[in-house]
Amino acid sequence: MTRVNPLDPVVLLGADQQHIVTRAQLRRLGVPSGTIAHRLRPGGPWRQVLPRVIFLQTGRLTAHQRLRAALAYASPKGRAPQAGEVLLTGDAVLADAGLPSAGHPADLARIDVLIPGQRRVRDSEFVRIHRSAGPLPGGFERDDGLWSTTVARALADLAPGETGQRRFRALCAEAVQRRHCELGELLDNLLARPGALGLPQVARVVEDLTAGVRSVVEGEARELLAHTGLPEPLWNPVLFLDGRFLAVPDAYWPHACVALEIDSRTWHLHPADHERGLARANRLTVAGLPVVRTTPVQLRRDPVPVLHELTALLTTGPHGPHPRITWRRAR
Repeated sequence: MTRVNPLDPVVLLGADQQHIVTRAQLRRLGVPSGTIAHRLRPGGPWRQVLPRVIFLQTGRLTAHQRLRAALAYASPKGRAPQAGEVLLTGDAVLADAGLPSAGHPADLARIDVLIPGQRRVRDSEFVRIHRSAGPLPGGFERDDGLWSTTVARALADLAPGETGQRRFRALCAEAVQRRHCELGELLDNLLARPGALGLPQVARVVEDLTAGVRSVVEGEARELLAHTGLPEPLWNPVLFLDGRFLAVPDAYWPHACVALEIDSRTWHLHPADHERGLARANRLTVAGLPVVRTTPVQLRRDPVPVLHELTALLTTGPHGPHPRITWRRAR
């Protein structure tokens, strides 16, 4: 007669959950506390990776197992986690979306998890807890079966702990530029937290995005121009020549019909983006618009020649096809 292995249900559960289970799940399957303790002994076949969370294998967790373990830890004690009651947020969401400044999902030092505000769960090991000020936002189930916030909400949850304005600015610009969220959605999420504009990193991002800035280098150029006394340009406006689409320059001064293009392979998302940038500048030149071209390095190290060229053009304009150019602000 074949004997039934009492751990077979555990094996099945582990296979379904990438070998990440909670102590409560094991107990519901009838695994005695003594058996759990024995298997968690030094050198045993199981390992506790977070309070109440057990890895049914030895060795290192994969990136996916770390995410699953974080969600299991943040779930209510003593019962099976329900779909969508705890959500991945912060860098875990941004890295999965492919934002370059968020890094690779496998390299995350911490996993951010969003829980309802009334729950009492502390940060632990590699898990950082965020509490929702209001009702938990509706999340969505990812392709890997885990539940996540939107990119816009992930950025808002990350904002208070971001001390580096440059990185946060880059993350927000990448999210909008890569169309992972609409500008209005991101602004709504950033400003929903009371006192959000009191955070310098949030105030700067909101100001830049509202002005039309869509990259870190454009933000740096905007700061530089603000200290020169030159008028504020339009950032990333859509230009039309005789009513037909012409180009979207990095910056444009409509009163003088002057464009600024910041050329850099580093800050374009793909080589094709750089080639499109060159083609855009060429279209502007062919149309008769004066185009001042520079690089991020030049703006940081020696911006004086660029600023002199801009000053001369802005004070002697309008130039070229000024009466034929119309524009629409960046969206």
